[in-house]
Amino acid sequence: MHNGNTMKRISILTALIFTTDLLFGQSYTLKSPNGILVANIDLKDRLTYSLSCNGNAIVEASGIAMRTSAFAESDFLGKHTATFNSKNQAVKLLWGTTKEIDENFNQLKLNYSNGLSVEFRCYNEGFAWRVVSAFDREVIVYNETSEFNIPNSATVYFPEVKGFLTPFEVNYLPKSMQTIADGTLGLTPFMYKTPSGELVVISESNLFEYPGMFIRKDAGNSVKAVFPLYPKKEKQELPGRLHLVKWPQISRMVVKKTENYIAKSNGNRSYPWRVVMVAQNDAEILQNSLVYLLADEPKMDYGWVKPGKVVWDWYHNWNLQGVEFKPGINTQTYKYMVDFAANNGIEYINIDDGWAKLWDFKKVNPNLNLKEVIDYANSKGVKVFIWAMWNTIDKDFTANLDMFSKLGVAGIKVDFFDRADQRIVDFVNKLADECAKRNLLLNLHGMYKPTGINRTFPNIVNIEGVLGLEYNKFSDKCTPVHNLTIPFVRNVVGPMDYTPGSMRHVTPEQFVKSWENPHSMTTRAQQMAMYIVYHGGVQMLADSPTLYQKDSIAQNFLSGVPVTWDKTIALEGKVGESIAVARKHGDKWYIGCMTANQEHDFNFNFNLNLNLLDDREYKMTIIAEGNSDDELVLSSKRIGKNDRQNFKVKPRSGLVIILE
Repeated sequence: MHNGNTMKRISILTALIFTTDLLFGQSYTLKSPNGILVANIDLKDRLTYSLSCNGNAIVEASGIAMRTSAFAESDFLGKHTATFNSKNQAVKLLWGTTKEIDENFNQLKLNYSNGLSVEFRCYNEGFAWRVVSAFDREVIVYNETSEFNIPNSATVYFPEVKGFLTPFEVNYLPKSMQTIADGTLGLTPFMYKTPSGELVVISESNLFEYPGMFIRKDAGNSVKAVFPLYPKKEKQELPGRLHLVKWPQISRMVVKKTENYIAKSNGNRSYPWRVVMVAQNDAEILQNSLVYLLADEPKMDYGWVKPGKVVWDWYHNWNLQGVEFKPGINTQTYKYMVDFAANNGIEYINIDDGWAKLWDFKKVNPNLNLKEVIDYANSKGVKVFIWAMWNTIDKDFTANLDMFSKLGVAGIKVDFFDRADQRIVDFVNKLADECAKRNLLLNLHGMYKPTGINRTFPNIVNIEGVLGLEYNKFSDKCTPVHNLTIPFVRNVVGPMDYTPGSMRHVTPEQFVKSWENPHSMTTRAQQMAMYIVYHGGVQMLADSPTLYQKDSIAQNFLSGVPVTWDKTIALEGKVGESIAVARKHGDKWYIGCMTANQEHDFNFNFNLNLNLLDDREYKMTIIAEGNSDDELVLSSKRIGKNDRQNFKVKPRSGLVIILE
């Protein structure tokens, strides 16, 4: 078990904590270990915080409070004591973008006389706070005040949604606060760039027995946290998200009536962390791990969890070309996918929607011998993910999970949550725990963003919560700019199942949405680079195996590229424009470069960028765009560690560099 407690230091702070008496209250100053971030916590008319970086405003004075059955907003100004400590430790990861993360923070805790407390932490990478209560009875939360007052003239990337019923799949488009109507609802993570150039991402961590955090634009430059009310009555509604699916029987559980509160739980608890991640430049945010670090450690052994790649069926509509059988949701098609996976070192296949009736797992598609396919896959060393809607699992929770376990599947792709109220959050955490007891992996779709849950439950190997490649089937929203924005905001808070690997490409001007024959607005080279730039515990090969088989460069790369890493270095990046990320696995470095609408020159000195300490020559393999969007070219050469390399990458394209 990896609990990350290899090194610890607890001490009383001196220089990094300041206390000031105000006329009608008290003020505390909390600094990051490197002194660059400064948080001011004031108790005067109300409890507020503000945050600066190198003297530049990140968050202006913003309120913190809760109204519950046990305490009120006014209690946050009550009699209290302050305690200070710091921690510096190395946290080991079972899987992820690195093997180890340095966790270093200074902490202030306000302890009130009524059993209430508020914890504040200042890291070099950001600031976080949470409310803690110590009551021996149930507590109902009616409202939470968490404000984020943004500096004037900041550029915001507001992830707008129409309501709390949402698939959590949005574009992040740059705007000014003045162009966003008051009352506009949005998702977290929420990103903005300050006038002084800092990049800020706001989200949450350690979400248990509480609804997920949304945001609402308020007057001026204020953004406030808002939360869905606790469900009182749900109804299964048809037809549901018809714009996202081909089959009209798809539906979802819709909240029809609500309680007058957002959460109900035991009163002896910690509430979720509110997290403000800060980077001094765009690239720096790519290595921010605060959401992960603030989550609870796992409570059992997860050594059985095996990340990997997945052959996917749904994106290409079971379209196998040149085979001697009719492809579709049938035994022959999935055996073909198993063979492709086995021959190319791909760990998993996915059996998606259509394998059974949506509301009855016992009514398996008559063309599919499910047990035969699973047994065949196991005999070939390939494991199976199987798709299911969450509310179908919930109809007979224990029996359904036992059924999947007995079938011999390795994991479940659970879909169409489309909510983040406490009822859904409780279900997700229960699902993760019970699946872990059965050694079942989880890939969560139609799901809210990661909240560090992959630390607490490492069997959650990927989470959607992103506008991904599938949108090419029914929308024009998956643009090159979108592809170059989500690494800086959505992927920063945790694993992201974008499902890369499109093998058919057109320009944005030529793009036409197609359910049967989807194309991307990128080049094939960019799709390959996504397997390095984007991260998740399982990565889909979205397109048809027969298309991969026609391109030996793509097939060989996808066979060998890892999904979990020993080390990550963000080489450069600019939101919506360009990115270069280097990740190490074993003795190889993989570098992924991507562009949006402009050509970009990537310049690397591998000794300086990657800290290559020996004097060996390295073999550098390059996968780049050929003469067309659908073509890849492969080249290689020997380089010394001090050689400077320049790569010109065309718009909408990408580059893969492998050093060994």
